[in-house]
Amino acid sequence: MDPIFFGGLLLTLLGIVIATLMDGNSLSPLIGPSSFVLVFSASVGAGIMAYRRSELGGMPKAAVKAVRGEVPDVQDTITQLAKLAEVARRDGMLALEAKLEEIDDRFLQLGLQLLIDGADENVVRDTLEIELAATDERHRTAIDFYKGLGAYAPTFGMVGTVIGLINMLGNLTDPSELGKGMALALLTTLYGVLISNLVFNPIAARLERLNEIEMAAMDVALDGIITIRGGASPRGLIERLESYLAPSARIGVGDRLAAPAGNEAAA
Repeated sequence: MDPIFFGGLLLTLLGIVIATLMDGNSLSPLIGPSSFVLVFSASVGAGIMAYRRSELGGMPKAAVKAVRGEVPDVQDTITQLAKLAEVARRDGMLALEAKLEEIDDRFLQLGLQLLIDGADENVVRDTLEIELAATDERHRTAIDFYKGLGAYAPTFGMVGTVIGLINMLGNLTDPSELGKGMALALLTTLYGVLISNLVFNPIAARLERLNEIEMAAMDVALDGIITIRGGASPRGLIERLESYLAPSARIGVGDRLAAPAGNEAAA
């Protein structure tokens, strides 16, 4: 789990627990497995109704990605492109074929294959832009799914509360049980709000941010591929692509060409 994601979740839970105990309240009345089951299962059930089976298969993976926070390293991408530009300028585009197996990024592989095949600039740009748009669309599907769950959870929390109130008001023979029944009814509303704002909405927000970072990295890769296609020098390519980065994150030509790809982030 990404320490930032875990830290935010832990801070939120600690705030709730500490605030509850500071007022002299007990946590035991807040434990309600049936409320959790109702809200969670109903929210997920309503959420999946809008999607196809093929789309739903990737939703758990998207949640894992949100928790881990894995995104392409734009620093590594720039360094790889600089080294590829050096090979292309020295040995020609066909020499890039020997480097394909060293590239793990599927988007970068596609761009290199287009260069090796001799595609003109417009074909390279159009193909990569289609791939970029398709990737963004796939990510948006998962983002919208978890946003939907975040909207459903409080609603089903209210549904559970209404069910509890109906059951409570239908049995008024024992007035001493009214307070307990009201507490149980309201607990489902609490679970709806908590599940929405501690699980579904943070996952959706995290996926959206990771998608923005990945799209930015793909834009850099696209620009780099086109720049290599134009015959730019490694120095020119690095200076161009580093303009996408904040000044403090710019490594420079010497360090990028000297260090193995993947180690420059530590420079």
